[in-house]
Amino acid sequence: MNTCLRNLTSDGLKKRMPMMMVFLISSMLIMPFSAAENENDNTNSESDSLDILDVFVLDLPCNDNETCEPSRPEHMIEYFGADWCEPCESLELLLETLDFEKIALMQHHPSVLDQSYLNHSKNKFENTYRLLFIPSLVINSDSLLTGSSQGMELNQSLAEIDNNFSGIDNLSVSKGMVYWNTTTNYNLTIWKLESVKHELDNRTLPFLAVDKMTIPNYSREQNISMWLNDSTSRLIFVLQEDKIQPLQSLSTSPTGEKNLNYESNEDYDLLAYDGGYDIALIAFIGLLLCLMPALIWFRKLQKQDAYESE
Repeated sequence: MNTCLRNLTSDGLKKRMPMMMVFLISSMLIMPFSAAENENDNTNSESDSLDILDVFVLDLPCNDNETCEPSRPEHMIEYFGADWCEPCESLELLLETLDFEKIALMQHHPSVLDQSYLNHSKNKFENTYRLLFIPSLVINSDSLLTGSSQGMELNQSLAEIDNNFSGIDNLSVSKGMVYWNTTTNYNLTIWKLESVKHELDNRTLPFLAVDKMTIPNYSREQNISMWLNDSTSRLIFVLQEDKIQPLQSLSTSPTGEKNLNYESNEDYDLLAYDGGYDIALIAFIGLLLCLMPALIWFRKLQKQDAYESE
């Protein structure tokens, strides 16, 4: 070998130590952000993956002796509100102006304070969409408008969304039975909607969810006659994977929402934490531990120089 390690003196180490410190600290600051960025990229790639969603609507009544053909809407809008929620009123009045031939509107009351509360709606609010505030609008199970101010952007948002439902090959209702087919392995969920009088105001909610039924994938027919008789509202058939659905906000305007479950913003700030900085925190602690020997070494050199100068 014609090379060898350079023998550094204490003075040489002392001269190079500031540069080493700058390099290590820079690495410590940059790497956590890189880790968090990589995590965000992975999350985005997962949420961008194609999720199958199909929706059909059947307007009732559909008598036991007839065959009814459900129709596929252009969009599905799920509204989460409450009768005691004042900001909800303006948004509910807006929803009444929608074209229900093209849009499947499903209204949910996830609050236990409502007389028309439905536990299935609460489960969807908390577990499927991980929502905290009302009013909230979920569009096609992947987009979100929160609060009355954002909700007023609904028509504009719908005009900008290019949606295409697919997944159900055929679906029909005949003599009280629903028949369906799909090449997916997802279950079919049926939501029963009814026109329900508002608890406090002299008006009605036209499509409030009052019940839910799930047909397992292996069963391609189901008796639903008990839902077809004496009803004048509609059924919504949804084919979708049973999992947490990530939502993308369609607006940057203030929300103006009401907290459904918690009384203070401090509680929300804590509960809104989604673990997104875990990797960054671990990387920061790891780099800090790696830096400790260098800091101790530098401290010893300082003490040694002070001793020699004496």
